[in-house]
Amino acid sequence: MKREDAHRILYAVRFYHVTLSLEIDRDRCIRCDLCSLACPRQALRIDADERGLQIRLDHDRCVFCEVCAYVCPVSAIALQYEDHAKELLRRSGGLPPMPEKLRVDVARCPHRCELLEFQQDHWCRQQRRLVENRETECPKFCFRCVQNCPRGVYRETPEGTVPDPGPCLRCQRCLETCPHGSIRVTPLFRGRVLLDADRCPAECSLCMAVCPVKVIERRDGRVVLTRDTCALCGACANVCDHDAVCVVREAVLVPEAETCALWDRLRDALTEGMDRNAAAPTPPPEPLQAGHQP
Repeated sequence: MKREDAHRILYAVRFYHVTLSLEIDRDRCIRCDLCSLACPRQALRIDADERGLQIRLDHDRCVFCEVCAYVCPVSAIALQYEDHAKELLRRSGGLPPMPEKLRVDVARCPHRCELLEFQQDHWCRQQRRLVENRETECPKFCFRCVQNCPRGVYRETPEGTVPDPGPCLRCQRCLETCPHGSIRVTPLFRGRVLLDADRCPAECSLCMAVCPVKVIERRDGRVVLTRDTCALCGACANVCDHDAVCVVREAVLVPEAETCALWDRLRDALTEGMDRNAAAPTPPPEPLQAGHQP
């Protein structure tokens, strides 16, 4: 069964009494190049059309190997074995466990006053005065991670800040804004982005529009990276039709483990064929804590 529309791709095959399926959520997809680089069968690619970048699946090449779902940073790809997630490679040790994206220690967050109606006056014991707007004046009101995360990972609840790791790209923007050391983020890649502003047409804004963590801007007529919180996803390089952007992933920060040869091929593909024999062993990823400057 093959179904495809603007919002999703569904491919399912029935083997005797067992059904395997691959589903791609195009709305969640960020148009990065990780799945297309990782796929050992070149079944996935990112193409440009009148709607912009779109993910494509070559059904004849797909063998339901799980690699695309493993590398997708936003869980836009899912493989199913009957009614269960197909994770044979991970469960059997063929692929190493992905490092945890982030963790929030709510105990480090300031203990807030009781939740009041927005802009309701209340007595602030710390400042010894009436506070008119808790969001801007209350010293215990801290939702900087909620307000600054470009991916909408954090949400405010009466119990405190709650993260949804699904859309998180490990960009570390939350670390820049958290003053309490409450957040730890584990990066997945080490690398850099190279921008050739001389190649950028003055009217072009494609890379700025597609960047999922909003680190590209035009300043004084030149395209620049405004922060060190790039996720190295590659979406900007995919959309650029003037060869002005180059994403260089120098290492995949996944701890060494006993895995199959597929992992070696996958790691090399994500680092664009980096000579691992000449490079130092990849160290385990170190979680970064709020207050760290990446």
